[in-house]
Parts: sequence; C-alpha cells; structure tokens
Amino acid sequence: MVQTPLDMGQESEVRPLDSIFPAPENDEIYQAIAKNDPEIIELARSIKEHGMQEAILVTEDNYVLSGHRRRVAAQLAKLVLVPVRVYPISRSKNRKEFLRLLVEMNSQRIKSASVLLRESLIKIDPKAAHQQIVNDRKEKDAARFYSNLSAIEPLHDGRRCQISPAKQQFLAAILRVLTALQAYWPLSDRQLHYRLLGPEAPLTHAGKTNSTYVNNLTSYRKLTDLVARGRVAGLIPWAAIDDETRPVDLHRAFWNPAEFFRQELGNFLKGYWRNRQQSQPHHIEIVAEKLTVRSILQQVAQRYTIPLTIARGMSSLPPKKAIRDRYVRSQKDKLILLAVTDLDPAGDAIAEDLVKSFRRDFGICNIEAYKVALTIEQVEQFALAPSMEAKPSSPTYHAFVRRYGITDAYELEAMSPADLPQTLEYAIEQVMDIDLYNQELAAEEADSAQIVAVQRQVQEFFKTLKI
Repeated sequence: MVQTPLDMGQESEVRPLDSIFPAPENDEIYQAIAKNDPEIIELARSIKEHGMQEAILVTEDNYVLSGHRRRVAAQLAKLVLVPVRVYPISRSKNRKEFLRLLVEMNSQRIKSASVLLRESLIKIDPKAAHQQIVNDRKEKDAARFYSNLSAIEPLHDGRRCQISPAKQQFLAAILRVLTALQAYWPLSDRQLHYRLLGPEAPLTHAGKTNSTYVNNLTSYRKLTDLVARGRVAGLIPWAAIDDETRPVDLHRAFWNPAEFFRQELGNFLKGYWRNRQQSQPHHIEIVAEKLTVRSILQQVAQRYTIPLTIARGMSSLPPKKAIRDRYVRSQKDKLILLAVTDLDPAGDAIAEDLVKSFRRDFGICNIEAYKVALTIEQVEQFALAPSMEAKPSSPTYHAFVRRYGITDAYELEAMSPADLPQTLEYAIEQVMDIDLYNQELAAEEADSAQIVAVQRQVQEFFKTLKI
C-alpha cells in the first residue's frame, strides 16, 4: 500500500486551537477562507454536533499543511482544543517542499480555474516550462554558427543630395498625388509614376523647361530618387509608399509574460469575419499577377471573403493546388476565377494558363474565368498610359498584337487606385448571388452579438486569474 503524506504523520494528539497557525501561502494559492461561506458554516455546525472527525495536519513549527477549512470551522464552533497530527517538516527550514506538500494535500478539492492556475505555477518546473516555450516557437530555421563572417566596410559613407529649390515643384506634385490617394496607402512607386503623367505633369527640374515628367525610365528614376530623399528628410510619410516585392519576416518577441498576456488577451476573439461566400452556389477565387496591387485588392477580397492569390507572374503549381483544394472543400458545383493581370503578352498568358492548368493538371472542367483587369476597354475608358518597357521578345507577343491590334503594353499600376477596386467589386457582384450575400451580412450582425457576449464573459474570467 502506497503511503500518502497524510499517512506519514505521527499519531494524533490534542492541542490548543490557538497554538497552530494558518500557512500564509494557503491564502495566496486558494484565497482567504471566508467565515460566512455557507460550506464553512455547515462544517462548523457538523463539528459542533459530532466533533472533529479528522485531525488537522501541521508542520513541526506548527503551520497547517492540511485542514485550513477545518481550523476556521473549529473557530466558529468555539472549540478550544483540536486533534492534530505532526508531519516531519518545517515550513521555515524547507519552504519549497512545504509548498509542494501544501498543494498535494489539497489535490482532491474542487477548485476554480484561478486556483488551478496558482497550483500549477507551484508544480511547474521553470526549466521544463521554458523548454516547452522554446519548442512551441517552431522556429523556421535551426540556429547556425558561422565561423568565417566577412565584415562589410564601404569605402566611403556616401551622402544623399539635399533637395534643391529646383526640385520643390516636383516634390509638391508628388505630395498632391499622395494626399489625394491617402485612402489607398501604401502606394507603389509605379502607381505614383502613372498618376504624374498627363497634361498636368510637373517639371522634374524647375530651371529646365524641357524636363516635363514623361512616361520613360529616366523620369521614373528621378521619381524614385526624389521619393527616397523625401522620405529620409521627413517630407514624405514612410507609410505612404511601400515595396510589396520585398517582403520582410518579423518574429514576435515579448519583454515578459505580462506583456504577452496583455497582447494575447487584448486580441482574444477579435477579427471575426463570417464566411460571406458559404451560401453562394459557386466557389469564387481572385488571382492577381502582382504584389504591387495586393493591398488594394485585399480590401475588396476581405469584404467579400473571397480568397486572393498573388501569382507573381506565371503561377507555379502549389498556389493552383491550394485553390483546387479550397474548391474541393467547398463542395460547390463550379469554380469561378477572376484574373487581375497586366494587359501585355505575359498578362494574357498568365490568365489563360490558369484555365488550362486547372483542366489539364487537376481535372476541373466546370470552370469559368474572367479577366477583371487590365482589359483593352479599360485602357480606352481610363485613357491609360502605356508601359515604359515593351516586351516584343515574349513568345506570345505576336498573338497579343493580332488580338488587340496594338503593340503597346499596359500595367495594372496605370489604373487609378480608386478605379481598380471598383472594377473588382463590379466583377464580383456579376458572378455572385447578391441576395444570398446580403443574407450572410445580416447573419454576421447576429453573430457579432454572440461574440461580444462571450468576449465579455471571458474577459471577466481572465480577471479572476490575477496573472
């Protein structure tokens, strides 16, 4: 028979009640025992009627290990003497072992979540807990040791030229465009470029009347140089311009557990979107060619909860398979693809490849695809400027010329950041059942009330944990 700590004490003896002391740690872990607690009052009544049936377990220095509730009930019953057993340990000499035993003695109690948490903090080995946190991070790459690092030391520090008075007119034109399109920040340099073209094009140098901003690489390089200098000088907000083609990986880290708790609990159950496509008869996906228009398209895709894939040119198989898997999981009859690509030989090839690949590689025959942008009609409607770089070397160039009767190519960035999302919205609503979509919006309102109610309950619960 396995001995428990309760079995290991000496034979019980009778002692004055006021000679044994409650362990201060008991209140920290289990909270103070209230004398008006109905369960304590009922225990006191039973002790008064039948006597104390179980001895209080105390340490060698007279601190209670097990029996804090009985001790309080005995006080209410006005007992002077109580039965005790002494466990061979001293709280003052071996506090760590005392704490472990204190929790073990109370293992069979019915406890609240906050009590269980405080017990766990005592039971958990800090080293083992830290190892678990390390394992949970699932770091992408194993740590590597480099023994032959080569230091980078430029020959000179270099210096950006100051923005001269002659550049102020050009800078002012850039700022006007950014201010007008602030709702669509961040913009790419390419989008900014196309907004500067036309009859109101600025001079890139106020002292040179032949320096009007035009649609070529020379003007574009002057633009990117001035934007860089303007941002460094604090004249152009950093948030206004972004380069989506250079993604950055950031890894979350925290000063301490308290900061981690605040962030996690502060974001608990936030960010809910109902799947507004779940009742639609067809599965809809958006595929775009370029990262530079991602932020604009994301806003529309999120509003309709339609998946958005950035192909970054001719899409490889894994993104297509991911689309195929979502379509299969949806169990819907038809796959509808909305393509957003440049109007050039490569853009047309990207859109056509999507349909061919889903039929050829994945056996999906019930598929419809539509080019949302950029189309020849949109080029004419919005009077778009052609691309700076024609690509006659493309293998589909001649087919492109025969189809449209043009030799110029046009980029998505040439469309206004206001026109592109509106065009996508119109296309989505053409292939979607609007009545079913509106029903999902109404259902989302009902969902929100439930989520907020749960949020509030959980927030109140977390407050009781006192972490």
